[in-house]
Amino acid sequence: MIARTTYGLLRLGGAAVALPLTVLREVIPCPRELAPIPAHARGLRGAVNLRDVVIPVLDLAEHLEGEERERAAPVIVIISSGGRMLGVVADRIDGIATVPDDQRHDTRDAGNDLVLSHTFGHPETQAVISILDADAILSLPGVPSVLDPAEVSSHDTGPPPGAGIPMMLVRCGDFRLAVSLTDVHTVLPRLEVTDSPLTGGLCRGVTAYMNDWVPVVDLAQSLGLGPADGAQGLLWSYPGGLVALQVSEVVEIVTLDPGQIHPLPALGVPNAHRFGGATLIPGHGQHLVVDPAALSGDETLSALGRLNTARAETVADRPEGGHTAVERFLTYRAGGEVATPLTQIAEILAYPPDVSPLTGGGDGLLGLFTHRSSVVSLFCLNRLVGRAPAIDPATSRVLLVEHEGNHVGYVVDGLGAIEDSVWQQDDPGPTAPGRLDESPLVQIGADPDGRLLPRVDLAAWATALASGPDDR
Repeated sequence: MIARTTYGLLRLGGAAVALPLTVLREVIPCPRELAPIPAHARGLRGAVNLRDVVIPVLDLAEHLEGEERERAAPVIVIISSGGRMLGVVADRIDGIATVPDDQRHDTRDAGNDLVLSHTFGHPETQAVISILDADAILSLPGVPSVLDPAEVSSHDTGPPPGAGIPMMLVRCGDFRLAVSLTDVHTVLPRLEVTDSPLTGGLCRGVTAYMNDWVPVVDLAQSLGLGPADGAQGLLWSYPGGLVALQVSEVVEIVTLDPGQIHPLPALGVPNAHRFGGATLIPGHGQHLVVDPAALSGDETLSALGRLNTARAETVADRPEGGHTAVERFLTYRAGGEVATPLTQIAEILAYPPDVSPLTGGGDGLLGLFTHRSSVVSLFCLNRLVGRAPAIDPATSRVLLVEHEGNHVGYVVDGLGAIEDSVWQQDDPGPTAPGRLDESPLVQIGADPDGRLLPRVDLAAWATALASGPDDR
């Protein structure tokens, strides 16, 4: 059986990143000012006092994007690994995802200081998610960390490190709820509700998710607490489909010891059977703990889950001469959005810090660099396909393609997602690769959201480049 890992999804500037729930301790609002500490390191912002533990706080924007970012309402993600703990600034929480380990792609490179270990395609949206390497972050030069009190106490009391229930704290109007994080299908940071024939009673309308219209239900009202408006949503999975549970705000993620959850009194609590108890969370106050089994077993919500409806189809403007073809592609930017079969790509790397420049090797040749004891030829893909180069070492990526025992590296502007095709234009035959406007098209994603992209054959480019400029 293939192992699976559950990740907490976060947004760091323009990047979608993930942390295994095993290293994600909790998420707290970032105070306006952090306490100064006598240490200096790239991205170190100060420290925060969390329940009498002073935790250093690091902003990874400089490591990922090369510059500090301004954020409207940042949060601090507390990570713990190897008995050490550190805070990392993030823009927001984006939910969770469970991914088979064999669908991760290794992006580590011993020759640089990347804080990312792997990438994977989001199970629903196929957007590229980068996995943060907690050990690499904690090992960054000059970055201080503190001893994790939970691990210290675990040696005395016996429970394994990180034991507890990951919970998502949400606000529904004046109601504060704790929802089991592992039962949330995904988070909708911006819930747009559209009127529909389903509107009425518990149902507020529908929202677009992937290719379906999903019913929207006020979570507080469905729990018998009363109506509460909201602009965010939690997608909950039922046997027949999904339901969007409307909330006012996703506050943060915490890990609760089961002993912190206390039973509700027999009197005075409406619909007490819908809750697993109540808990007092320091800094956040009293929360009702939603019973996931009761929510999943609600007959009304389950019936609404069976009413997911397909959005109206709009067929993409395909050229003549094509065929249905389901194949996994990596989408990325190279002077425009393009797609390459994922099977052609051996690895995805950061832009190498040390490139030996070369000239005379034809258009697009940048130079050579060493990767895993192998010398790699580095080309600017934009130039090869007739687009202006736009190389930024901080954000550009290198797609590594194997060719006859050697590797060719193509510099691209940035990554998109791992997505499936539904249609491909017929291959014109064994012709040399050329400009983007001469490339066959591939439709990525089903209608109505499918889009036609140039199909860039990096393997064919490797063959053409190996043959020399005179043969192309």
